Amino acid sequence: MRIVRLELTRRNEATFWREMAEEALGVLEADCSIRRLLSDWPHFRFLEPQPGAHTLLTRLKLLGYRTAVYANTGPSLRRCLDYHGFGRLVDHAFPCNEVGYIKPDGRGYRMVAKLMGVEPGEIVYFDDDEYNVRSARAGGYRAYLVRPGRPGPEIVADHRQIFDILRR
Repeated sequence: MRIVRLELTRRNEATFWREMAEEALGVLEADCSIRRLLSDWPHFRFLEPQPGAHTLLTRLKLLGYRTAVYANTGPSLRRCLDYHGFGRLVDHAFPCNEVGYIKPDGRGYRMVAKLMGVEPGEIVYFDDDEYNVRSARAGGYRAYLVRPGRPGPEIVADHRQIFDILRR
């Protein structure tokens, strides 16, 4: 699906979250301003990083790998990464509104490779959604499904497996 500037511009993302906050305040019957709610409780506070992700990214950086995040999110992706302590560990952040395509559209994976200045086959990609993994593979990425604690064929069940994959 091609996105016309993805509808998630900075203004539109702010509008989306403001409308969500209005709805939440109405449901909760809370006596709080929308500005205060959004300031004190940005949406990314509710996201929980995978256990071991910080250690994994730190080790990848120390070993000299370039790291990137391609996410179906808006302009706040970098703020989200910073909030969770990943900002200095991620070299490139690609929210889908900047890439121009929503995952799993294969054109988005090709665009990310282009923006990084590499061929798709040079990218080792990990995702917890099998449709995204299939699409990335179809686009030439070396892509792997991540399912912590759930081993299976071609599934990364433990972050330590990633280093074996990178040595291939």
